[in-house]
Amino acid sequence: MGAPGTRYAFDQKIAAQALDRWKSRTQPRQTKNAAMAEGNYVKGESKERLAQNMNRMLSAVAASSPSGGAGAPSSVAKLAIAELVPHHEITASDITNEFYERIIGKTRDFLAIQFFDKGTVASRAVCRITTTLDDGQSFGTGFLVTPRLLITNHHVLHNMDDAARSSAEFNYQLNSANAVLPIETYKLDPAAFFLTDEGLDFSLVGIAPRSSTGTPVTTFGFCPLIESTGKIVIGQPVNVVQHPSGGLKQVVIRDNKLLDLAEKPGTPIDEYAHYEADTEPGSSGSPVFNDLWEVIALHHSGIPKSNAQGQMLDLQGNVWPQNGDADQINWIANEGIRTSRLVGFIKVATVDRGRELLDEFIAISHGEVQPPAKTENIQMPITETPMPAPPLFIQATQAGAVSFTVPLTVTIGLGAGAPAVNTQSAPAVIAPGPVAPPVAGTFESSKPDQNYENRPGFDAKFLGFSAPLPKLMPAVANQAAKVGTGIELKYFNYSVIMNAKRKLAFVSAVNLDVSAKISATRVGKDQWFLDKRIPDEMQAGKELYADNPLDFGHLTRRQDAGWGDTQKAATQANDDTFHLTNCSPQHSVFNQSSLASHAGVLLWGTLENYVTAQAKKGLKKLSIFNGPVFRSTDTLYRGILLPKEFWKLIVYVKDDGKPGAVAFVLSQESLIKNLPAEDFEQGPFKPYQLKVADLQARTNLDFGSIGQFDAMHSVANESLMEGTRTQIVAINTLDDIVV
Repeated sequence: MGAPGTRYAFDQKIAAQALDRWKSRTQPRQTKNAAMAEGNYVKGESKERLAQNMNRMLSAVAASSPSGGAGAPSSVAKLAIAELVPHHEITASDITNEFYERIIGKTRDFLAIQFFDKGTVASRAVCRITTTLDDGQSFGTGFLVTPRLLITNHHVLHNMDDAARSSAEFNYQLNSANAVLPIETYKLDPAAFFLTDEGLDFSLVGIAPRSSTGTPVTTFGFCPLIESTGKIVIGQPVNVVQHPSGGLKQVVIRDNKLLDLAEKPGTPIDEYAHYEADTEPGSSGSPVFNDLWEVIALHHSGIPKSNAQGQMLDLQGNVWPQNGDADQINWIANEGIRTSRLVGFIKVATVDRGRELLDEFIAISHGEVQPPAKTENIQMPITETPMPAPPLFIQATQAGAVSFTVPLTVTIGLGAGAPAVNTQSAPAVIAPGPVAPPVAGTFESSKPDQNYENRPGFDAKFLGFSAPLPKLMPAVANQAAKVGTGIELKYFNYSVIMNAKRKLAFVSAVNLDVSAKISATRVGKDQWFLDKRIPDEMQAGKELYADNPLDFGHLTRRQDAGWGDTQKAATQANDDTFHLTNCSPQHSVFNQSSLASHAGVLLWGTLENYVTAQAKKGLKKLSIFNGPVFRSTDTLYRGILLPKEFWKLIVYVKDDGKPGAVAFVLSQESLIKNLPAEDFEQGPFKPYQLKVADLQARTNLDFGSIGQFDAMHSVANESLMEGTRTQIVAINTLDDIVV
C-alpha cells in the first residue's frame, strides 16, 4: 500500500475475516474441487445449481443465434445442442455427470466466439475511483450497475462525505496501439442516491449524468447485478476487470476459477464467493464475471497465506507486520460478495432519497431492463502520419506572456522582459531572452574525481522551496543499494538512488541552472565508469550495451548537470554524469533526439531540449527527476530486465512565484522487443503527461509535497467547467504540455 499521499483501498480487518472464512471452508472446498476435476459434477455441486447453470448457458446460445440463415455456424451449433437437450427447461432430475459434460462442452465452445466482444462491452462500465484526501488521494475500482448508479466497496467509500470527495474515471486504459485513452471524469452524486453496508462491504452511489467534458455516462453502458442464481459453478473460469494499485485498467481472464460457494442460506458464509485471480490493493470494488460476462461477485479482498497461529505471511514467508505494506502479503486466493446476496439486500433497503433510482436497479436485476448490446466508442483517433516539427508556442498575447491551445487556451507569464513569439503557421524562432548565454566549454568525458567526499549532490531547496528526492515506498524500500548509512549517491549537481535488484537507478535527480557562467559541450567519445561506493554487481555493466542498438542512456543529461561557475566545476560535473549508476539502456532512436526527429516521432531527447529551451527563455532554474518504470514483465536481456517505460518529473517556479510541476512517461517497448534488430519501425512512441499521483502509483516513489505543485491539478479543476481536459494528456506536439 502506498505511503501517505497515495493510498489504495485495502482493509486489514476485512482481509483477516476473509482468511477466517477461507479456513472454515477448507475441507468442503477441497472435496468439491476434487470432485469437479474428476468430472463427478453431482458431487461437486448440487443438481439444482448445475441445472440452473446449464439453462443460463443454453439461453445465451439461443439468444445469440441469428434469426435467419439455417446454414449459419451459430444455427448449426444451436441444432447440435438441441439434439441433446430435452424439450423442456432442464431440471435437477435431468442431471447426470455425462449429460452435464456434453452440454457444457458444446455451449463453452460456441460462446468462445463472442467472448472478447462481450468482454469489451462489459469492461467499459468499469472505472477507477479517486477520492481526494487531506494529504493526497486514495484509489479503488467501481462499475456502473444501472445508467445512474455505481457500486464499489464500503471500504472504498465509507460514507456520503467520501463519495462527495470522489470521482469516477472511465477510459483510464490503453488502446490497441498502446496509447492511453482520454479519461472521462464524472463526479459521484451521493445527494441523489447513497446506500452502504459495512457487513456486505458495498456502497451504491449516484453518479453525475455527464462528465467534465460533457460526455453522457450512458456512453459506458452498465453491468447489471442479476438476482437469479446458477450463474457459475465451481471450477468454471472467472474474469476480473480492475484498476490494480490505482493504475491502468487491466483484465484477468480464463486462467482463474471459482473455488467455493458455501450455499448455506441464512449463514454469513453464504454471502461470499472464493476464487483464483491476480488482484492487488486498489482492485477493491471490481466486478467478477463469468464467461457470459455476467457479474457473479463484487471483489473486496484477497485471502492471505497464514501460519499455524493464523498470522498473515509475507512473500518471504515471514509474519507480515501489522499495518505493513499490503503489496508484500502472500495472497493465495480472493473473496467477493455474491451478486444474488447483494441484490437481495439492496432491493428491500429503505432509502431517504432516490427511490426511482432504486426501483430502476430492482427492475434491471430482475431482467426487466437490459444493458445496451454495444456502447459508443469515444476513443481518440490514432494517426500513423509522422508529426511535423512542432512550434514551441502558438501565439503571443501581451508582453511577458504567451498563449497556446490544447484545445483549452492557457496563458503563461514568462516574467518581465520575456520575448514575444508569434509562430502562426511556421515553426517558432525563439527571440533572445533576458538570460545571458553561458560560456560553452568543450569537454571529453574522463574518469571522474575519485574523492567522493566533496560531492554536494542534489539540492532539495535549489528553487527556493523544498522539492526533495522521493522516498521509496515500502514495496521497494528493501531493494535500494546502501551507501554508507543511507541510500543517496551524491554527485556534482545531481544525486542517484540505485535499485540493487534491477542494477539500475530508481531515480536520478538534477539541479539545472542555465544561467551558470560555464556550460559543458561534448566532444570526443563517451567513456562510462563504475561507482566504487557500491558493489559492481549492483550496476549494469558495459557488456549490456555491446553490439546492439542500445544506447548508454543518460538519466540525468550531461548538459543538465554539466555546469558551474568555473571551468573546473563544470568539468567535474560533466564527468560525473558518466557513472553507470546514471545510465539506463535505451534504444538509440528513443534516446537520441536527432534520430527521433528523423523518424518523425517526438521522444525523450526532443522533450528534454524543449524543457531546456523554456528554461533559457526565462525560468533559469529547474529541478528534474528522471527514472525507469520497473515492472516484473520487463524483457530479460543479458541478465538485465530492460525497462519499457521511462518517466520525467520537472519542478519549476511559475510566473506568479509559486511552485509548479509536470510529469511525463514514455515507452520504448516496441523498439526493444526484437533486440538485437537494427532497423527501426515507427510505433506509438508518444510521451504522455500525467498526474504526479499517477506517477507515484507507477513507480512506488513518494514525491511528497511535489504532488501539490502538479500543473494537472489546476487543469483538471478547470476542466470541470470548461469540459476540455482529461487527466492524462497525449503529447502530440510540444504545445500540448500543460504547465
